[in-house]
Amino acid sequence: MSSSEIDNHDFTRVEVLSYLSDQELATLQKQCTACIFDAGNVIVERDEKDQSVYFIMYGRVHVLNYSSAGRIVTYSSVADGGMFGEMAAIDGLPRSAWVCAVNDCMVIKISKEIFLSYLQKNPAFSMAVMRKLSKNLRELDERLVNVLSMRAEQRVCVEIISMAKSNTVKSERYCVVEMPTQSNFANLVGLSRETVSRILSRLRSDGLIKISGNGLDILDRKGLENRAFGQAF
Repeated sequence: MSSSEIDNHDFTRVEVLSYLSDQELATLQKQCTACIFDAGNVIVERDEKDQSVYFIMYGRVHVLNYSSAGRIVTYSSVADGGMFGEMAAIDGLPRSAWVCAVNDCMVIKISKEIFLSYLQKNPAFSMAVMRKLSKNLRELDERLVNVLSMRAEQRVCVEIISMAKSNTVKSERYCVVEMPTQSNFANLVGLSRETVSRILSRLRSDGLIKISGNGLDILDRKGLENRAFGQAF
């Protein structure tokens, strides 16, 4: 991708990059490489030694691994404005997981050396990266608790609620605009695709959700919360 095409994208849409100065952003545009990936493409492979850091300009990726039984386990879902690959740049170790494009996406990447230089020179940028790492850890803790303590339907309902955003047309409604495929969603909640399919069908039949070409609409948020957290919620 040419430098002129890179210049057309607002780097400050990536949260951590918004803490760089105008001069640093101008320099970063010359130092980065932009790549476009189709849905399903592998962006990062586990155990590879490349330690570049990636920033998502548009699209969504899943960070995943395989269990000892060969089952896919999705650690997190990262959308436009997000960052991944920073762990290997910081600790110098090989990649700990795969990163795959969920839909068509564009990422920019910088080398480990450039990333570390910004960490050392810009305290605000360093704090933003630390907050991001802390957020990742909290989300992993929450996901682990959900997997260990919640029934299958609860896990599905909690994940839908966490992904949903307020509908801009009908403010009282919530929707998941970029609903993952059932296989990807199953990986996120640690269930089989067949189990997720049965639960989603039940939630539709009970009038709690509606799935269409535009994503997933929550028709009864309170009812979905009761399914997720219990009637006492």
